[in-house]
Amino acid sequence: MDRARLLNTLLHPSRKVELVSPGILSALPVDQRADSYDRMAKAYDWVVGNDVYNRIVWGASANDYARAARDGLADAGPGPILDCGCGSLVFTAKPYQSAPLDRMVLFDRSLGMMERGTGRLSGGQFVQGDAFDMPFQDASFDTIFAWGFLHVVGSGSPLLSELRRVAAPGATIILSSLVLTQRRLGNKMLALLNRKGEAATPETAADVAQAFARSFEVTTHNLHGSMLVLRGTARG
Repeated sequence: MDRARLLNTLLHPSRKVELVSPGILSALPVDQRADSYDRMAKAYDWVVGNDVYNRIVWGASANDYARAARDGLADAGPGPILDCGCGSLVFTAKPYQSAPLDRMVLFDRSLGMMERGTGRLSGGQFVQGDAFDMPFQDASFDTIFAWGFLHVVGSGSPLLSELRRVAAPGATIILSSLVLTQRRLGNKMLALLNRKGEAATPETAADVAQAFARSFEVTTHNLHGSMLVLRGTARG
């Protein structure tokens, strides 16, 4: 299925998209397309993509993140796949190269981040939009990923309920979120990101898992340093 046909089957009839950058469509009005992450995209990649930073601060590695993406793809259903909050694909581009990109939607608020993503991955449909109000029809996706995004907006935000809305019955959802643990440095960094407005109020793994369980049946629950990885299925 080509990208145009894929989106035609997924978009809500009331929503429109237009090309705003090579390989990227936007579902947002012109006056809402700028985002604070646009100017941070290069610095974000330099810091967050640094394996030494990840190991020291979060007790996890780029390999942990890439492995989670590979495992998720290995279990992907036969229908459309959504990566919500795909960012620049700094960790996921390599595993995604072997993904069924003809049925994959890469969704984010920041054009600047996605422009870096298109430089890393040739294929898939990049769409700019609001994760709390996605332009897709109900029950559109068989597989949903949300890597490193929930701690930015918080489990009390509309994100989980919106992911549930676009998940088909029985869909697999996998997300990762930085959480409070016994790691003091990671906890301090989460508090700093919160003060800078770059993360929501820090939460424990139990808090996040409880919020996740209100929308999905939890199947696995793994902690890599400060990074929690949750897997679940959408109730029918």
